Amino acid sequence: MTEPDAASEFAACGIRDILLLAPAGCGKTEALALRARTLATNGLVESPRKQLAITFSNRAKANLAARFRTRVGIGWAGHVTLCNFHGLAARVLRAHGELIGIGLDVGFPERGWRARTMNECGVTWETSGLVDAVLRTAKQDLADDDEVLERLRASGNDSTLQFELRLREENRLDYDDLIRLARRVLALEPVAELYRNHFAALLVDEVQDLTLAQLDLVTKIGAGKTAYAGDPAQGIYGFAGAQPDEVFAAIDAMHPRPYKLSRSYRSSPAVLNAVNRLAAHMEMAQLECAEPDEWPDGGTVALVHRNDVDAEAGALLEIIARLVQDPEVSVGVIVRRGSRAEVFKSSASAGGVDFDDWTSPTHLGRVVELLRSNAGTASKASSDPSEQLESLEELCRSALESSDVDGLDEVAGACEALGELIAHGRTLRGAVGTCRKAPPLDRPVAPGIHLLNGHIGKGQEFDWVVVMGLEAGHIPDFRAKTEADTREELRVLHVCASRARHGLILTMVDEVSTRYGSKATEPCPWLEVVSPALTQEW
Repeated sequence: MTEPDAASEFAACGIRDILLLAPAGCGKTEALALRARTLATNGLVESPRKQLAITFSNRAKANLAARFRTRVGIGWAGHVTLCNFHGLAARVLRAHGELIGIGLDVGFPERGWRARTMNECGVTWETSGLVDAVLRTAKQDLADDDEVLERLRASGNDSTLQFELRLREENRLDYDDLIRLARRVLALEPVAELYRNHFAALLVDEVQDLTLAQLDLVTKIGAGKTAYAGDPAQGIYGFAGAQPDEVFAAIDAMHPRPYKLSRSYRSSPAVLNAVNRLAAHMEMAQLECAEPDEWPDGGTVALVHRNDVDAEAGALLEIIARLVQDPEVSVGVIVRRGSRAEVFKSSASAGGVDFDDWTSPTHLGRVVELLRSNAGTASKASSDPSEQLESLEELCRSALESSDVDGLDEVAGACEALGELIAHGRTLRGAVGTCRKAPPLDRPVAPGIHLLNGHIGKGQEFDWVVVMGLEAGHIPDFRAKTEADTREELRVLHVCASRARHGLILTMVDEVSTRYGSKATEPCPWLEVVSPALTQEW
């Protein structure tokens, strides 16, 4: 079938298991929204029953919500319940957790608390991957808490066991616990039946990011009535436990009706040339530009090659300054590791260059709005800035739903960052005044310069994208030891490149600084793959 037919047929297909394979920029979110509208208007899902749409991050959730608002209408929430996996699991536990002994007072995961506690348990960045893997393995099925402890003791990893004991002492759950315990609740047939009756159809976005445990959570509610959508080439969360190969195999075993999209509505021909070369190296689908006439100059793919990271940052800032002379242009500067980001930040700050730092916990618009709206009340709670901050966090938390795992985590992270400012002498109001409010998540990326990493940027698009550091050891990361790790690093580069609309800029340097002095670099092995797509060097 033709491309428009594939999207419209996916949207109009009756309630059954179906699979949409949609590479970056091919209209996956639009197709999901059109399906939600079709099911809501053709009588297949009638009130009080609803559709359940599940995605991953709050950013992805907001993007989908914006598309639902456009396609389904302003009252879309009356037809569709939208959440991410952690939010769905938390909703199940808040409503029915007591059936398996989980009280309403249990604490949900927070990245800041997790990082501090891991450190206190002796976990370093060198051992964190192993610790996470041991925890994930111990909690991957329907094991109860006693079984989990037995497995952790048997692992011989003392840091992992100590971390689990701290969770128990403080009545907290980790991320894997959310999914494990929600699955245990839904294993109770009367509860599962309640959810199956309420949700007549499911939409699952970004299926390449699922674990088998998350897929099981979906099928307990949506077996036989789920639309899955995703792209194997964008599976970049293996470090967090995602199992794209296994998940796609499990979905295939359900014999879903397949649909494929292959026309990009995002990128210029030049950018698509680079993206397609990376995709071909992964044996993934090739894309064609849906509207080539929109790019009269064909677009740009450029290489910036400098001696060291300081020269690299300086050159980039000069190039970006020219690009943003157009006040409507957005530029995404994507870094693989924080050390490279710090060099860019320092150079930009020294030059008075304004940018949005997507890696900052005080960047998120919703969180900043909560902080600002409650800062006045919190500042009256005490004369002690630390106590004022505690009050502020409590006020912000109370404004969120108790099942909003990511929102509660974001508030905790922002308040922790404010606490560091207060410890260095700022008042509460002064600390909150440093927060930069980003555009709402459900709106297109604002003009200007944006600093982010490849994982945060997934699902976003910019007029120009800069991918910094195409040197071996940086891309792919030196910690990628296995073939599977290296394949995922290539997918990360592919995701970064596919964020670009008009132009893609790649950078590399000849030497980097280490604790032992300067070190010569070798080019990223995939630079040779994409080099034929270069239109110029700067």
